[in-house]
Amino acid sequence: MDPMRNVLADWTKDVPESEIRRLLKSKTKYYLAGGLPGILPTKVFPKILQELSEYYDSNEQNVINEFQYGQTAGDPGLRKVLAERIHKNDRINCINGSEDWEKVFISTGSQQAIYISLDIVINPGDLVVTPSPAYLGFVTAVVKVGGHVVTAPTDSEGLIPDYVEDTIIKAEKEFGKKVKILYVVEDSDNPTGTTLPLKRRQQLYDIAEEHDVIVICDAAYKEMQFGDKIPSMKTFDKENNRVIYASTTSKEAAPLRIGYTLMPDILFAEAEKAKGYLDLCTPTLTQRVAEIYYRKYINQYLPKIVKEYKENKDIAYKALLDTFPEGDFANPTGGFFIWWQPKGEKAFTFDVANFNDKVLLPNEVLVVPGKAFYPPKGHSYDPEAREIEPLKVIRGGMRIGYSFVSKELIDEGVRRLGKLLSEQIEFS
Repeated sequence: MDPMRNVLADWTKDVPESEIRRLLKSKTKYYLAGGLPGILPTKVFPKILQELSEYYDSNEQNVINEFQYGQTAGDPGLRKVLAERIHKNDRINCINGSEDWEKVFISTGSQQAIYISLDIVINPGDLVVTPSPAYLGFVTAVVKVGGHVVTAPTDSEGLIPDYVEDTIIKAEKEFGKKVKILYVVEDSDNPTGTTLPLKRRQQLYDIAEEHDVIVICDAAYKEMQFGDKIPSMKTFDKENNRVIYASTTSKEAAPLRIGYTLMPDILFAEAEKAKGYLDLCTPTLTQRVAEIYYRKYINQYLPKIVKEYKENKDIAYKALLDTFPEGDFANPTGGFFIWWQPKGEKAFTFDVANFNDKVLLPNEVLVVPGKAFYPPKGHSYDPEAREIEPLKVIRGGMRIGYSFVSKELIDEGVRRLGKLLSEQIEFS
């Protein structure tokens, strides 16, 4: 045994290497794995940097003021621009334009905001209810901070409210602990691609109110919707005391790596405190670039970006329909991913991780295996028995990304994947 192993914190033994990070090391022609943004406003960022260069050249004090430590909760200029955008586009009641800018919390990516939220709410053993499957950056972070994940069933429209409520009731009874957090990706869920209908959003919010549960509403893909947007659960949170609404620039402006969050007032000061211990502040220069982009350019570029992603999705979805064996999947209305899993028991027995390594990689194809979207440890709610059971993992599921490679490679790659999958499923 490595003698240094005893030096490491206990969580390092519980949390494995990220499957996405591992797969990023693999170079394949048909890269359908990570959710890398492949359609970006590449021409606008040099333009913004040129604007900033002229601004800095005009007054050396401007450079000193901005190439500097900033406020931990974020630069006021960016927070004002984002507050106004949230007010106009997201119709959230607790924010009324740029004058409410101090309610906007800036983080270094929304992943940091998610981690901070868990850090300030979760004590060891506290329960967190998530979809099955769920974003790996969330479920693994819960385990890292000592929380206990209980997964709730989903269908083609996302979390099923009746099962979520029963999960909360049964988990609290089973473990003698409080469910502190319900995690939801409302729009184009990562990894399933599903979007919650408005009725379910209201039902889930009401359940959270009834059982005094904080909702983390991960709005990472809210700008990446192909049609009309559905109001967020945060719009029901009129008193701003229930929902943490976390979004990001990373899908429409990936290089900036900036997250922005609205959270209950009681949590804001604690989040600011926690962030101070992580990075002191998000880099001021990237915040200035983001401020200019969101103030002057996003409405010009975003419709074109979304249109191209929809074209990518349509190509991937048609290729899936043409070539895949029978399975369960949804037609995404936004985002970067399609989730597919085989019917019946094979959803739990077919090993996509092994299929990835032994079959897909030699054929220049890569997806993310379903097991990546489950915590290293935890429990699941069984909708048939209506009981809590040991963690049940959909190993036969896979996340298929259409955001990164060209349209031609998406078509070829998904069709090749479907052919190989059909052959493998038939003989497995």
